[in-house]
Parts: sequence; C-alpha cells; structure tokens
Amino acid sequence: MNTIVWILAAFIAAASAVLICLLIRLRKKEARIMELLRDAAPQPVSSEEMTTAAIDQFLYDKCCKYMVEKRPFLVDRYTIQDLANALFTNRAYLSKVINHYSGKNFRSYVNYYRVMYAVELFRKNHSLRIVEMAQLSGFHSNTAFYQAFRDVMKEPPSHWCSRVRKNSLKR
Repeated sequence: MNTIVWILAAFIAAASAVLICLLIRLRKKEARIMELLRDAAPQPVSSEEMTTAAIDQFLYDKCCKYMVEKRPFLVDRYTIQDLANALFTNRAYLSKVINHYSGKNFRSYVNYYRVMYAVELFRKNHSLRIVEMAQLSGFHSNTAFYQAFRDVMKEPPSHWCSRVRKNSLKR
C-alpha cells in the first residue's frame, strides 16, 4: 500500500512539473507575441487585438499538438472540417490561423505532417518501398506523395531514400 502511495505521489509530482513547464512556455509565447505586435505596429495596438493574436497562436499550437499526438493525417481523405470538429472551432477560422502561422494552405499543412511521418517510417525501416511509405503515411495517390515529398524535402523521395540508405551504411 505504501508503494502505491509513493508511485501516485511521484506521478502527481511529474504531472505537475509538466503542467508548470507548459504554462511557462505558454506565458513566454504570449509575451513574445505581445512584444512582436508592439514592435510591428506603428500605431498603438489595443489589448483586444493582442488577445486575439494570443488566441490565434494558442489555436495554432493546439492544432500542431493534435496533429503530432493523434496523427489524423494518416486518414487519406482528412479534411479541414474534420480537424475543426476535433478542435471545436469553425473551418474558416481554423483555415485562417493555419494559413497565417504556417504560411501553408490546409492541404500543404497536412501533407507536411504526412511527409515527416513517411521520413520517420523510412528511418526506422530502410527496406520500405516508396509506394509503401506513401500508403502508410496517409496519401491517397503516389503522385500526391511524390509532389508533397518534393515540396517538403526539396528532392524526390527516391533520391532522399538512396542518400539515407547510403549514409546509414557509412556508420
């Protein structure tokens, strides 16, 4: 019984530490956003505008975290409406936030995560074929995978895979 109490206490302490770290990071981001807004604006910025920017940043961070943790991009026909529903926001607002903070439209944003997942898969298993990488990372066609991979990694998947295989043999 005493061991269980110690385990629970350790778990609560660790969870509290993680929560405190996340809150500190959020405060730093809010401060950085407010500083950027003050520096960028030639005229005074209202506190309402600063609050809106912080909310937008919070939504974007939440969106990125959701993509990394839940990996919804693995569904080949994943839509912005699906993501908006998961984040309890509306599609148009989410689209605006993604465009602003990532500099990408929704399809490019999702494809970025798909390509990064394909890269992760290949680094774990060099015997994967490009077609398998495309299928496992949520692309509905090989053409879409090739184009997205080239956009993100700045080279075709075949060249990238060959280079990674070659570099892993050198080690």
